[in-house]
Amino acid sequence: MRASRPSGRIRSRTFPEAANNVSSQTHSYFDWQVSTLMLAYDAVEPLGRHDESALARRQQQVEEELHQMVHEVLPEDYRRDPQREFPPEVVVMLTRATIRRAAEIVGLDCPDSQSGG
Repeated sequence: MRASRPSGRIRSRTFPEAANNVSSQTHSYFDWQVSTLMLAYDAVEPLGRHDESALARRQQQVEEELHQMVHEVLPEDYRRDPQREFPPEVVVMLTRATIRRAAEIVGLDCPDSQSGG
């Protein structure tokens, strides 16, 4: 069973120099979160690039982990209304949580702070 993507919508910015780059237009925030955690796990426990079943298992685990993390971090009113667009402060919270988790995976000490510092 595939983990569902987090609720809500994140507006992405398109920079003029990337306007014709299809991958930058379609790269979603969820994909960034998955990639960030996948790379962190790869730094600790590398998988062979041709081991498709292990890569698929890891991606499944990361998607499930992100689903759980988002539901822990996301304010309840956004969890209840999946069509609601996330304001910048919610995106910052999710970004910090993703980076904090990646740091934990690779063994870095990261303050558990919601502040900017």
